[in-house]
Amino acid sequence: MKIAVDAINICDVHGGEGAGIEHYTRSILAHLICAYPEVTFILAVPDPFTSEVAKSFVPGAKNVRYLRPFFSKVPFFSRHIFLPLLLRCYSSVLFCPSGQIPFGWLGRSVITVHDLTILEHPEWFADVGSQDFSTHVVVPRSIKRADTILAVSQATQCQIERLFPLATEKIQVVHEGVCLPSNISKSIETFPYDREYVLFLGTLEPRKNLVTAIKAFDAFLTNHPEQATHIRFILAGKFGWGAEPIEEAANRVNAKWQFVEPQGVVQALGMVSEEEKWRLLSCASVFLFPSLYEGFGLPILEAMSVGTPVIATTQGALSEIGGDAVLSVDPMDQEQISFAIAQCLLVPEGAEELRKAGKEQVKKFTWERTAKETMEAIQKAAIKKKT
Repeated sequence: MKIAVDAINICDVHGGEGAGIEHYTRSILAHLICAYPEVTFILAVPDPFTSEVAKSFVPGAKNVRYLRPFFSKVPFFSRHIFLPLLLRCYSSVLFCPSGQIPFGWLGRSVITVHDLTILEHPEWFADVGSQDFSTHVVVPRSIKRADTILAVSQATQCQIERLFPLATEKIQVVHEGVCLPSNISKSIETFPYDREYVLFLGTLEPRKNLVTAIKAFDAFLTNHPEQATHIRFILAGKFGWGAEPIEEAANRVNAKWQFVEPQGVVQALGMVSEEEKWRLLSCASVFLFPSLYEGFGLPILEAMSVGTPVIATTQGALSEIGGDAVLSVDPMDQEQISFAIAQCLLVPEGAEELRKAGKEQVKKFTWERTAKETMEAIQKAAIKKKT
């Protein structure tokens, strides 16, 4: 069997691993390639995914072929016309991890939908107008044409059903997985920070609700001023659209506590490497994920996998993914978030219970299971008659 894959999101623009959809694309494809050596995967990859990058992707794999059909000068033509024509020469079924089927593809298809928040809350995103074609044409068309839709959570499934009720019968929930890097022990040994900290990991943008989180951390310090000398709130992630209010909130809190910590009690590190990410997660006293909506919420599982207690909101898929292993809070209740921080930092027994529960919860989410369910969906779609 041969499976064509639109892997345009297999890396970021610099050829790096990226995050979000890029991380999902790399992870699911790597596990599919390894788990099914009898299947040939034809991956259409972007130019930044060079031959050198490909060598380190799935070392030694003989069942994968890379095509580079994307031309920067004619992006629409290469993505929506040339790519599907080329892939049609190899396979009659197409897997689209990004959730978007190229216009010219007329064969069978399986797509993964991560979330449709941009359709329900466009105010959370930058320059939505520039994404009109993708958001309002390609995505709806893909959901209509796909033979099978893989939703990464029940929350995403509900989103699809609300917005595209006719697609209900085609949706299958397939959760993402999580796996630890092999060098995490070494990473912990070389960790440079010497103070306890609350950690947030993700893009600094409006829907992450970080202004409320910063105010809640400030309230925690106000209620427990003795903690101000050794507790920090670390924000790890790139500055996205709409990050200015987050910076302003951090600056106000840092000015308030400058007499205790001149470098700031709230520290934004910017984008961090994969190795640094795991260092931060492993050594954090608590992981705080105050998001207003998440289609899945992989960071909370990553924190659980290294034994870090998790505070997360009840929005989107976070309750579904976190279960009873997270300390759940209302995203708009600053006082409740502040109290949750205190519970994790000042009540060792409660934090230990969260650690143990997290270790059990994360066992439910493996890439091996994700790959198996994804392959079953693709195989089923491949033999389905196109209507």
